[in-house]
Amino acid sequence: MRPEDFDHVGYWTEIKLDIVKDYARAYSVILSKQKNPSLHHVYIDAFSGPGVHISRSTDDFVLGSPLNARCIEPPFKEFFFIDLDRDKVQHLQEMVGDCPDVHIYEGDCNQILPYEIFPRVRWEDYRRALCLLIPMGFI
Repeated sequence: MRPEDFDHVGYWTEIKLDIVKDYARAYSVILSKQKNPSLHHVYIDAFSGPGVHISRSTDDFVLGSPLNARCIEPPFKEFFFIDLDRDKVQHLQEMVGDCPDVHIYEGDCNQILPYEIFPRVRWEDYRRALCLLIPMGFI
């Protein structure tokens, strides 16, 4: 992708990304400590984008929520990323590489979540998810 193809984000979006990262870290710490029963916790981002944005204030690249989530310790067991834009999906795939714990979908999250992802994250199977539903236009 060319730099002009990335979303340019304001300072408040950078703050939101930091808040989401801190919340995801706390969520992962808490769920990783559950032992009886042990929980399989996953991260879902329904509007993942290309994995990075460009800061309006510095013109530098800023990690998006998918790449921030991949850096969380202790790690989530799986990651599910969705976006409508083929170029953004392709860029995210290039950023993530070939990882068996990462599942990237191109398409409408209203179709992919209930039919592809939620059936894989069932309560009775001791699976839990942190699910972000934040379209880029709202951040």
